[in-house]
Amino acid sequence: MKRIFSYLKNDRTTRSAGIMFGGNMLANIGAYLFHLFTGRLLIPADYGELQSLISLSNILNVPLVTLNTVVTKFVSRFKGQGEKDSVGALYYRFRNTLFIILATCGFVFLIFSSAIVDLLHLGSWVNVIFLDFALFFGMINVLNRATLQGLSLFIELTITQFIESYGKLALGVGAVLLGWRVPGAYGGFVLIMLISYIYMIRVLSKSLGTPKSDTPIPLKAMGMYALPSFLMTISVVALYNTDVVLVRHFLTEYEAGLYAALSVLGKFIFFGAAPITVTMFPLISEAHAKGERYQGIFIKSLIFLIAIAGSTTLVFSLAPVQSMQILIGSQYLDAAQYLSRFSIFLSLVALINLLIHFFLSIHRTKAVFVILFGAIVQAIALWVYHPDIASVVTISLAVSTVIAVTLSFYYLYVSRT
Repeated sequence: MKRIFSYLKNDRTTRSAGIMFGGNMLANIGAYLFHLFTGRLLIPADYGELQSLISLSNILNVPLVTLNTVVTKFVSRFKGQGEKDSVGALYYRFRNTLFIILATCGFVFLIFSSAIVDLLHLGSWVNVIFLDFALFFGMINVLNRATLQGLSLFIELTITQFIESYGKLALGVGAVLLGWRVPGAYGGFVLIMLISYIYMIRVLSKSLGTPKSDTPIPLKAMGMYALPSFLMTISVVALYNTDVVLVRHFLTEYEAGLYAALSVLGKFIFFGAAPITVTMFPLISEAHAKGERYQGIFIKSLIFLIAIAGSTTLVFSLAPVQSMQILIGSQYLDAAQYLSRFSIFLSLVALINLLIHFFLSIHRTKAVFVILFGAIVQAIALWVYHPDIASVVTISLAVSTVIAVTLSFYYLYVSRT
């Protein structure tokens, strides 16, 4: 037993995954309480509107969420090769450029915001303004998190999760209690993103220092890597957000509220397993840059993910009514019948996310076209056929199963070659 504990303590993959998973689980308590209280305090129609805003902001963040993969990849590569100045030069140059681009795009977004109001049937224009700010700070924070991740600063990365989850809980729920409904809950969500940004830039300024002004950045290589990263990001995000947005658009407000509750519980699985992928990606990328073995890192990560996703899915499948009642509220019990299949769907998405990040970490970028095709098929199928919640869940489950099986066979092929 002592030898086992010694191994777990000294093994970098296990230690890093433990930090990220443990911190993420504690942070998720705050995120869960936010959804629990807003789900109970808001009527289903308002809760569906809040979740559709959050899902839409996730989808619109995709163009720069791609930056997370690219920056993490190259920061971890620079770290593995001992090029600290290159890390600082990359971060500061990208941050200054993003400020200019996002400020301009934010103004344009407000001009065309009426389409968002019509799409989601929003009750207030204030929500559109908050969405604009959420996109701005969300995209800037993508760069900050990616740099922390690439530097393997997992403790600092975990602290940002604490700030965002418990800050969102305090401000968002407090605003709802004051009677500010959806604008209050979403406004608190946005303010905490600003506070998280301030914390991360302070950490990074100490870690990076002042790089040399003439430090070169491999922009061409980053640009070539950005396309598959973009396709991967938009596909993964689409798999677990497109359904929420389309249900909000096509089904009734009550059904949208039920589906939003399903989505929240299902995302316990995806985001519960996400720290494993977050940890694995820079470690394999760094090992690949050094020419070291990395298969062991992936196998350990896969085992951790299966344990997390499998155990949660088992609980949701054996006790769907109790899980729904305890975790989200009795007003959403009509959705309990779909929880088992929805849990399997999100477990497969978590597996897909792990596999695709593994392929990108070792420059096997062709795999992204598999998940891109699947995400397109899911969106088209849901747009054409959406009679009820059961059909939406069945389509999403079928698509994710095909993607996961295909990527698994590709992994076996890569392992042998």
